[in-house]
Amino acid sequence: MRQTLLVIGTSLLAAICSTTTHAQALSGTRLGLKGGVSITTLDGVLNATPKMRGGIVLGPVLRLKPNKQGFSVQLEALLSAQGANLDTGTETIKRDTYYFNVPVLLRQYISRLFYVNVGPQLGLHLGAGQGQYKTAEAAVTGGFGLETADGFIVDARLNYGLSDINDNPGERQLRQQLGIGGLHNRGGQLTIGYLFGKK
Repeated sequence: MRQTLLVIGTSLLAAICSTTTHAQALSGTRLGLKGGVSITTLDGVLNATPKMRGGIVLGPVLRLKPNKQGFSVQLEALLSAQGANLDTGTETIKRDTYYFNVPVLLRQYISRLFYVNVGPQLGLHLGAGQGQYKTAEAAVTGGFGLETADGFIVDARLNYGLSDINDNPGERQLRQQLGIGGLHNRGGQLTIGYLFGKK
């Protein structure tokens, strides 16, 4: 029993030391660029079944200097192609929407390479192929990834829209009469990137 407790205690101490060492190795604030793919859909569509739709996401990132406990904040400004494929039973309608997303991520490094993220995201609607959407959207995003000392990053996350994005007066009135909720963005993304500056 004592040997088991000793092994557990040693492992925990090594993990803590590893996190602290990595936080120090990450050094200062770094600016970077990331890009990848997004898989999105729309929740709350009327008279159709929403399916996932692929798009691209691209933009700069600013990772602030981590503290000794491995905590940091990352700011991003991402252009994101979103939307859904709407199956009406007789045809599939491609619904494209485009956003400028600004997530503010609270980051905790959990080892020499890996971290977890969570935070709020403001989305500004840039346009759509069809449909009427509100100018701004509130969302929450979170996920995990890895960051090497050289600045290479791989990030996976989920985005969950909190605010109703539907801006069609007639449809909003119908939803209210029927007691149906609003229209929301849902999705995830996988990106790779690079942080410039000193190691």
